[in-house]
Amino acid sequence: MSSLGHEGLPPIPKIDGDVDLMLDVFTHQSLRLNPVMNHDYGDSDRLAELGSKVLDMVVTYHLFSGRPLLTARDIEIRKAEVVSDENIDSWLKAYGLKEKLRISPDKVEVLQDPQELRKYFCTYIGALYIRNGLAVIQTWISCLIDPGVDVKLPDAASPSIHSSSPPPSHVGYQGSFSTASYSSPPSSQSSMGGFASPPPAPPVSIYAPQPSFPPPPLPGNPPTTVPSSMSLVTLALVNQTAAQKGLQVTYAADQVGPSHQPTWTVKCFINGVEYGRGIGKSQKIAKEEAAKQAWTTMGWGPS
Repeated sequence: MSSLGHEGLPPIPKIDGDVDLMLDVFTHQSLRLNPVMNHDYGDSDRLAELGSKVLDMVVTYHLFSGRPLLTARDIEIRKAEVVSDENIDSWLKAYGLKEKLRISPDKVEVLQDPQELRKYFCTYIGALYIRNGLAVIQTWISCLIDPGVDVKLPDAASPSIHSSSPPPSHVGYQGSFSTASYSSPPSSQSSMGGFASPPPAPPVSIYAPQPSFPPPPLPGNPPTTVPSSMSLVTLALVNQTAAQKGLQVTYAADQVGPSHQPTWTVKCFINGVEYGRGIGKSQKIAKEEAAKQAWTTMGWGPS
């Protein structure tokens, strides 16, 4: 896993619909005479710091998920090879990102500086993360490392089938979640302990409700409010679900009104078709709303 060639690279995810963000990503600090912090993401230095951590995580996860399993030491060695200065320079050239960087004429030598190029690449990844989500970056970087790989993303929408515990809302549930791999002795609520001789039921206690029902609220306390399912739908979840289904998500943003009090409208497109639209006082709020609408329209979960 040394230098990666230019042939057959996966398409680079785009930063669409946010002019300010794109200007910050593609403008070197040598042209920023009086930099102003953006109220949403700050500046390119913050994006680069975020992108550096995201890049480290997605490369680590890719190597962690590979087969045969690598040792922790091997993961560190392979990761250093993947994100080498040579590879980052190669990727920037292959995707034409070097040509897109606006830079002062007297500072063009930074295009040969490995640290500057690494910061530029991480800035792009940081921008992708806050606008497109982690799943998009994981899919891109994994295919960049191993072209043609079958990218397996962790499922954030539901508990893993390998989980040793059922969801908290199903107390006493005895479904298909196995605890056979653990050394603790089976309890009365362990799942699939044996079909021929099921474990005896626990004694009924007058001090606790039966496991099939939630405990009643204490006297004087207000009832517990259960959040709606849509409150659990996030921009990252929508992007990840689409990526798992092989769909491409893009967003188009439009701003109207005075700069100190703008109104943002964001459209969510899946494979080029609009499925959601959101309006908000910030681009982030509008984008989250557009993503939630797309989630409902696609029928990916209850609304």
